[in-house]
Formats: sequence, C-alpha cells, structure tokens
Amino acid sequence: MHLAHLALTDVRSFRHLAIDLAPGIYVIAGENAAGKTNLLESVAMLATTKGVRSGPDLDLISWQAVVEDPLPAARLEADVETAAGKRSLEVAVIAQVAVAGVPPTRAGKRFRVNGVARRATDLIGQLRVVMFAADDLAIIDGPPVNRRRYLDLTISQLDPAYLRALQRYARVLEQRNSLLRRLQERGGRGLDQLDFWDDELAAAGALILARRAESVRALARDAADRYAELAATTEETLEIRYLPGVPASVQEALREHDLQAHLRAALEAGRVEDVRRGMSRIGPHRDDLSFLISGHPAGMTSSRGQQRSAALALRLAEVALSTRRTGDPPVLLLDDILSELDPRRRERILHVAYGVDQVLITTPDEDRPSREELPGALRMRLFEGALTPIAPFEAG
Repeated sequence: MHLAHLALTDVRSFRHLAIDLAPGIYVIAGENAAGKTNLLESVAMLATTKGVRSGPDLDLISWQAVVEDPLPAARLEADVETAAGKRSLEVAVIAQVAVAGVPPTRAGKRFRVNGVARRATDLIGQLRVVMFAADDLAIIDGPPVNRRRYLDLTISQLDPAYLRALQRYARVLEQRNSLLRRLQERGGRGLDQLDFWDDELAAAGALILARRAESVRALARDAADRYAELAATTEETLEIRYLPGVPASVQEALREHDLQAHLRAALEAGRVEDVRRGMSRIGPHRDDLSFLISGHPAGMTSSRGQQRSAALALRLAEVALSTRRTGDPPVLLLDDILSELDPRRRERILHVAYGVDQVLITTPDEDRPSREELPGALRMRLFEGALTPIAPFEAG
C-alpha cells in the first residue's frame, strides 16, 4: 500500500500543496514550525478521519482561509494504491458560518471515496497508516482515554465491524446515561425502561470487548519480542495486559460465545447503582491497558528511555498486526523521532521501514538519518508550505 498522490488545500500551514509519490522512503527536512507534523497528520486523517491532536475540527483550517474566505474550508485528497486496487479519498473540513463577517466557531467534515459522497465509516481503512510520534509516550503514561483511543484508531483501520459497533455503542451509551439521569430525578422508579438500551449496549459492547481482547493478545506478543530487541539489556521484559471495564464474570466469558449475555446480565445487575450515580459504570468505555516493564507499571516506575522503548515496541507490533490481517503493509509515518533515538532503536525501526511499501520521515536535519542509514531514500525540503527535492550533493 502506498500514497500515489497527496493534495492539501488550506490545511493548517498549507495553502496549496500537491505531490506525486511512489513506493519508497521519503525524508522530509524542515525547520521547527515548518509544517512537518501537519503534513504527516494530514495523511493520518485521510486514514482515520480524525486528527492526531485533540482539538476542534475548525483548527484544521488554515488561519488565512478563516480570515480571508467567506466559506473557509480545508481539503485533503489522496490517491492510494493497494494490493486490491486503486482508490481516491477526500476529506473536507468546512467551517459553519452563522453570520457573515463573524469568525466561525465550528466546522463539519464531509468524505468522498472515488468521487462519491460517503460516510466516515466507508473511508476508514481505505488507507492504513502507523504513525510514530514523540507524544506516543502518552499512551504509556497518560490517562486511560489515551489507550482506548489508541485501540480504537488501530482496530478500526482493520475491522469495519468493530468500527460500526464502536459508533453504535457511543450513541447507545449517551442515550442510556441520559435515561439514568432522568430515572435518578424520579427516585429510581421505572428501571424496566432500561431494557432496550441494555440490550443494545450489550450487543455492541460484547463485540468491542472481544475484538479488543483479540487484538491486544496479538499486539502484546509482538511488542514483547520487539521490546527485547530495543531494550538496552536482555533482562528487561514488556508485558501488555488488557483491562476490560467489566466485572470478573464478564471477563471470564471473553473467549466464550455467551459474552453478550454475560454483559447484559451485568448491566441489569448494576442498574440501581448506575441510577444513583447517573452514569453507566461498566462497559468498554471504561477499558484500559496495563504496560508492565519487568513486572512493574511502566507509567509509574520506568525511566523515559524504557517508556520510549515500550511505545516503539507497540508501534512496531501494530505494523505487524496490520500487515498480517490485511496482507498489505501500512504506510509508515515517522514524525521527527529518529534523531532522538540511540543507534539500537533507530536501526530496528529502519529495518521495519524497509519491509513496507512507503515511509514518510520528518526531520529538522537534512543529514539525519544519514544517507548511509537510508540508501536510496528520496530527500525533500519543506519550506513555506512547499516541498522541493534535495539534490544528493547538497547534503555533502
């Protein structure tokens, strides 16, 4: 799988950018704030429909367009070639202008696949990416929401059924929580009104739990092996555990066919306490992952170097999972991380880079990674929103 063409219009720091690409490794050099991260995040959005950074969709539109255009919009377009054929993708982020002359405060997204208007679910997975970034450490030592988001972005690119269940679960959870608050106001009367929402939540939630458990088992196996290669000592180990946000009785049913029934029973058993608190206390929205380095919680007792190795091992395992499940390796996005790594870690990532069809690497230094480390890589300079090739003699 690789990008054959990428075009960005009014996307953050890019007013207009269009580039044709081939399989291979691209090193994109530019000073800080030149837009290197914006470029890679745009590619990631074409794969997942979501921004890598938190924040409103309006932030994706270049400030020049917001100031100058009557209907500000950002447009991301890509032609993708895969083992299954070619496809064109488009994400448009359009500001919602309420009053002429007043800056917009919100924006919405529209999607196209092969020129036809589609839902977000139809676009996700058409392009698959794995993005390595400095803030991956937040997966290890950040709050649980970071780890759930990681799982959702990873699995959704590989499993349309998971993505549909995730969206259904979010809608049902919102409705159930709203009903819980109303029942709370009534003193808990009318618990049978939860029957329908519990049925729906259990159906979607069971699929999410099962697919997360399956994916974490695969990621954990590969990440343990990759961590052994990255660690400075053979005595260190990495273990990743899935921590479902459900009672033990439901966890025991994760490998069984009656998982939905167990989850449904747990929801019903917890209704009184849910009403008292005005919220749903169990389900995949409370899931977490545990990262243990040599048996100790990585986010609490490990060094930054150990946490970085764990994050890198997880991303390398993600590459393997994506390739194994689809038979077509994802596009790798390396956002300014190689220069911060020691030779052992850098060598391992570059080894994986040569096993996929296309890699985009950003760096502030045109000479790093060196030409000896990446022979044959095409080097480009990003300056004032434009990409230009770097001739070989320039780096000498």
